[in-house]
Amino acid sequence: MRRVAATVVAALATYLLAPMAVPSSAVAASPAPPRSTVEVGAVQPAAPTTASPCALNLVTDAVTGTDASASAIGWAGNSAGVTTCLGGSFYVQDGIDRAFGFGIYAGGRTSWVDADGYLPAQITTFHRNGASVTITELADRVVLGGDAYVAVYCRVAVRNPTGRTLELDPDPSAGLTPLDASPDAVLPHRSVDHDYVVAVDRFGNTYPWPSAQALVAAGGFDVHFADMRAFWKGQLAQIAEVSVPDPQLDDAYRSGFIYTQIARSGTHLNTGVNGYQAEFSHDVIGILANLFTQGDDGNAHALLLEARDVVGSQGQYEDGIWTYSWPWAIYLLKTGDLNFVRANFSTPGPAGATEPSIEQTAHQIAADRTGPDGIIGATDDIDTDGYWTVDDYEALMGLAAYRYLAQRVGNTGEAAWASDQYDSLLASTNQTLDATISQYHLTYLPCSMLQPNSANRCNNPEDANWAAPFLFGRWAWDAQLFGAPVNGPGFQLIDATYRYGFARLEGTLPAETFGGYPSDYYSTAYNAGYGSWGLASSDYRDQGILSYEFMIANTQSGPYSWWESASAPPSTSSWVGSHPAAGQGSSPHAWGIANANKVLLDSLVAQESDGGLIVGRGVPDSWVAPGKTTSVTGFPTTDDKRISVRISGRTNGVALTLSGDSHGPVLFQLPAFVGDIASATSGRIDEKTGTVRLPAGVDTVTVALIHAPQD
Repeated sequence: MRRVAATVVAALATYLLAPMAVPSSAVAASPAPPRSTVEVGAVQPAAPTTASPCALNLVTDAVTGTDASASAIGWAGNSAGVTTCLGGSFYVQDGIDRAFGFGIYAGGRTSWVDADGYLPAQITTFHRNGASVTITELADRVVLGGDAYVAVYCRVAVRNPTGRTLELDPDPSAGLTPLDASPDAVLPHRSVDHDYVVAVDRFGNTYPWPSAQALVAAGGFDVHFADMRAFWKGQLAQIAEVSVPDPQLDDAYRSGFIYTQIARSGTHLNTGVNGYQAEFSHDVIGILANLFTQGDDGNAHALLLEARDVVGSQGQYEDGIWTYSWPWAIYLLKTGDLNFVRANFSTPGPAGATEPSIEQTAHQIAADRTGPDGIIGATDDIDTDGYWTVDDYEALMGLAAYRYLAQRVGNTGEAAWASDQYDSLLASTNQTLDATISQYHLTYLPCSMLQPNSANRCNNPEDANWAAPFLFGRWAWDAQLFGAPVNGPGFQLIDATYRYGFARLEGTLPAETFGGYPSDYYSTAYNAGYGSWGLASSDYRDQGILSYEFMIANTQSGPYSWWESASAPPSTSSWVGSHPAAGQGSSPHAWGIANANKVLLDSLVAQESDGGLIVGRGVPDSWVAPGKTTSVTGFPTTDDKRISVRISGRTNGVALTLSGDSHGPVLFQLPAFVGDIASATSGRIDEKTGTVRLPAGVDTVTVALIHAPQD
């Protein structure tokens, strides 16, 4: 999917044409006390390259740096996060509207990572004139004179490994307030730190910027690094924690949650910090669904009501309103908060039609069934007009969630209506697809209800929209979690469609990518999410995880940041590793991150609305080899209960241990179990599906396998 750029683009263009505004904090500061150095890893050999600061790319309408780099630092709910780019450059909004950086960075081989692997303190490491240099940038919330701000703290650490004195000036941008008076001369085998600060955000307020003296008096780099670390660790402690054999996935999962909070502006779940610094209806729904699945429900009431406003007034995409019931259903399942759901079930907001009730959004589905034989009418939901298959499955997902909500609030009439409407739309969808598949002799699920892929944008094998139903449709996996019947071509052809799509890409793109969008046809921020329907398949159950690993290995445009669409990596790059040559949309991309993290978590453990748990459905075989452990801690089940799940590979089998609050029956369903279970210490074995069924209350089982999994 692609979309019209956010309205922030026009503002950014204006900023670049206007004189640079310098905050009052540019006044010289008095020295701060000495500090310790943030440790970083080894540096790669230098290679020549050209350095460029963060700036608006007029082609992509997004702030971008050297080698298409873009990431973010900031604070939860800030008005506008800070865009960061390779080389220690960063772009500030909120009326400052300019880039900051350090002239000491002149290019060369560069590493760029998050502190501790996932914190929004980004560390750039490179060589300059014989010295090893690291630039660390982070944001912290500070309250000065009773007003709250976000301030960016920077440290330029220069290490001299030589036997001679080196002179290196950090050369900071005007507007960065120094926190010390460190010398430029670095003695042999010694280090020197240069620390700076600039206020960057006022949480949507218009009070004056703080003075340089106030910023300096608020403490040094180490104090704010510690505060930042403690804050984000506390936020992460509130959601389910994952620990898998690939530690980069652990870091991406944590980092993704943090980026989502930085992209959020108050209660506005923006898709990005730049480029897409706005709310889009289907994006907001997907972001909320993931947050509630993870257990982040602290701001749920405000965010759900904000989502109501977004789906009620969104002009570009129609599908968000159909699935508005879905995050509500996840929220109710996880928390048991019936009072809030009842209060908003049939009562719209004060603005009326632009703030629809849950009931009104569900009934909009029936009104939008204007297509042939009662399918959903034509839309632009994949950025081209057509009768898109994804729309009908999204509508079905919305009806499945709405039926669950109606049952829970005790509205039997609406529950019956939802069931009837679901059955009717599913029948129309199946009938229409069966006819299209038969008429054109197809072996796959087409992206259009009425055409073969050869007749529309999906004719291009590299256009990832061939897999749009497998992510944005939600239905094949998520509707089952809410007890809805799943049948027809959309279910029967999952494996065949994955095979078809990947076969068309073979020899053109690497394995595990679904393609991209014009004009970056390599991969997307949704790449992992396209594996979601694989959880309902036979042969592609770990596709989400495999495609997430592809993203980490090949398409980061900032530390665990991805453009909505990205081109192939260039043959040479200043950033160590494999990274795209170009990208579009927004990076980081909160909706893409939400899809990736949800499919990762669902692959490990998922909650059914009837109280049952599905464990290990998408775990790769290599993860259950002897000595490997996969775990989820603090997973939200039902009614505010939490459990922990641990899957351990043994010499000839796999052990499962559950702990925490009480839980319902468990389906232990590793892909490695299919046709390979020898015995189980508890439960009932279904050899054909590779399932061990444990009754409620059973917390441990060891499953012996006929063939031991291989690493």
